[in-house]
Amino acid sequence: MPIILICLTLVYAGLSCFVWIHQKKRSTGQSYPIKLELAVLSVALLVHGAALLVPVLQDKVLITGFGYSISLIVWLMLMMYCMGSYFYNLRGLQLLLYPCATLTLLLGMLFPGKFIGYQINDIPFMLHVGSSLLAYGLFGIVTLFAVLILLLNRNLHKRRFSPLVSFLPPLLSLEKLMFRGMWVGFILLTYSVVSGTFFAESVFGKPVTFTHKTVFGILSWLIYGGLLLKHSMTAWRGKKAAVWTIIGFISLVLAYVGSKFVLEIILGR
Repeated sequence: MPIILICLTLVYAGLSCFVWIHQKKRSTGQSYPIKLELAVLSVALLVHGAALLVPVLQDKVLITGFGYSISLIVWLMLMMYCMGSYFYNLRGLQLLLYPCATLTLLLGMLFPGKFIGYQINDIPFMLHVGSSLLAYGLFGIVTLFAVLILLLNRNLHKRRFSPLVSFLPPLLSLEKLMFRGMWVGFILLTYSVVSGTFFAESVFGKPVTFTHKTVFGILSWLIYGGLLLKHSMTAWRGKKAAVWTIIGFISLVLAYVGSKFVLEIILGR
């Protein structure tokens, strides 16, 4: 497993360099070799997915250690990007996605945390965890869109037509993709929050306790819900919407990944 993760980290780092080099060459009129990128990514995702799923299928337990959890979230984000690229123009997203994947896997290898296993035949718990992880992956993608929107806004307001501007899709397309992804992520997050709060006894086997995890989870749900409501009512978008999208993801990170890092790495629980 460690050797495979090191190889995958090098592949994602290589893809990161590949994308940034071609982005710089955009001004020369060269077309971006998206098919080559996706071919390499598809092979890496198959290996990455096998490394994550084989231990689960062999031992019939879901591993929830810090390193394993963030590796799984990275895999989900990359898988969503790979599959989505066949239906939408996601060019530019990989400029941030591959570096984030590389750094996150490095973090997971340096701080693996406590490997706690849960039985995969516990259906309510698995549905809760599955919806939470998918929501994390989607909101991770949505947050990268928000960062790209802020970068594009800054360049356009300063009238700096750099290779980055020509490489990215139009601003309105980025915003449309951001809110579409947010809607799907919000539905998944709603199920996760409701099942983990109101049906905690059937999911976790004990009544709900309002820890920082629960509070930050509900807070992120309220932020995303408010964003979607305001966008639906007033077509709100732009810089402020992107900033609040990032704030929502920070709250979501503090609810699960951040709490696991503190408990398993810093406190050693």
